Amino acid sequence: MKKLMQRFSPLMLAITMAASIMAVPVAAEEAEQPAPVAASAVQQEAEPTPEPTAEPTPEPVQSDIQVQNYSVELLDGQDSLWNWLEGGHITVHLIGAEDATVARVVNNEPFTNYGPVEAPVEQGTVVFNNIQYNGNGNTFTFEVVTPNGVVQQSVVIAQCLDENPRPETEAPTPTEEPQADYPKVLVKDFSFGGTSVTAGQEFELVLTLMTTSGDTSLQDVMVGLNLGDAKNISLASGSMNTYVGTMAPNTTQTIRYKMLTDATIEPGSVSITVDVTSKEGEPSNSPISIPVIQPERFEITGMEAPETMMLGEEGYLAVVFVNKGKSVINNLSAEIQGDNLANPGQSQFLGNIQPGTENSVDFSVMAEQEGNINGKVILTYEDAKGNQKTLEKEFSCMVEPGMDMMDPGMMDPGMMDDVYMEFEPEPAIPGGVWVLIALVVVAVVVAVVLVLRRRAKTKALAQLEEDEDDEDI
Repeated sequence: MKKLMQRFSPLMLAITMAASIMAVPVAAEEAEQPAPVAASAVQQEAEPTPEPTAEPTPEPVQSDIQVQNYSVELLDGQDSLWNWLEGGHITVHLIGAEDATVARVVNNEPFTNYGPVEAPVEQGTVVFNNIQYNGNGNTFTFEVVTPNGVVQQSVVIAQCLDENPRPETEAPTPTEEPQADYPKVLVKDFSFGGTSVTAGQEFELVLTLMTTSGDTSLQDVMVGLNLGDAKNISLASGSMNTYVGTMAPNTTQTIRYKMLTDATIEPGSVSITVDVTSKEGEPSNSPISIPVIQPERFEITGMEAPETMMLGEEGYLAVVFVNKGKSVINNLSAEIQGDNLANPGQSQFLGNIQPGTENSVDFSVMAEQEGNINGKVILTYEDAKGNQKTLEKEFSCMVEPGMDMMDPGMMDPGMMDDVYMEFEPEPAIPGGVWVLIALVVVAVVVAVVLVLRRRAKTKALAQLEEDEDDEDI
């Protein structure tokens, strides 16, 4: 038995080694595959918890909302220019924004909001408070929230002065000097004594110059007037060019000129260019316009009115007027007023009176009772500026008692008998003779009135020609 075991021992050892070699790959495969429970745990750790998604911003929609106008209120109150880093309030008036509820600022590079983000829209008006201007453009963008969505609008702010008050300067090199920041010179304002100037009269032109921000003063500033092709305006005294000298940044300077317009200039406006130069700064050219009007020369040159008249008689009154100026007299009307007038309140519309035109207006005059008629004729019109003006001319007339005709029915028959007894009856005058006499009397009265009116009108025209000759001299 012992020998038998010795013989089979090598065989059993070989079988055992072969079995071990075949079992190694299977164990390796089982070692490489993780357990199902472990794999599930790893997968749960790898998937993070999802975060809530933010509410999406509504997309802009098409709308009829438009910007009507805007206004800016600057917080510093120093001038009307909106400088960098300066705060202000923007009021925007919208059209078609009846359903809008709120508006909000779209913060961008030119403008940012450092107050409430949203502003209510009330009756189409929204006020954005505490807006800061940052430069690099002048377009203010905002959104209007409506029930249908968000409408985006923008406004170009003209008051913005896109100049950085704190420019970033490069560090100077030892061999180079830093570049100077010279201000610009602008015409801030100008005046000429009113809303217009009158042709042929002297006026004072006042210019207000303003320098912008900078770090260096301008030297040898010179201001000049360029009249261009305008030959109907000139200097009354002095020179076209004025030496100002030195102007520091953010300062103003006032320049005055004595000007004169030609008397024959047509109503309208005159254009002048203001040229500003300096030693270091950039030259500037600012156009200005001055309205010119012609002097008003509308006059009443004569009146023809009766000096006396009888009660019950109708007289005639005539007023002569002339437009000696170069502007049209518009919407002329005439009216007669006075005491003891039987026909007061007469008025006539005469229309427009062209330059160099003469005309007249007639009224009928009748007294209400004996005494005097004290009245006046009033001419109402509009001048070239649209202002309403009046001219008045007074008149007076004595009213004498009328001729009373005796009523035959009021006479005592006995008295007529006495008359017939004392005087012999004379032959009766035929009725046709009385009619002829009445016609002759009426013709004589009409002829006298026409002659008097013609003489008065001739006298008024002669006086007008004398006045025109005196003016021409």
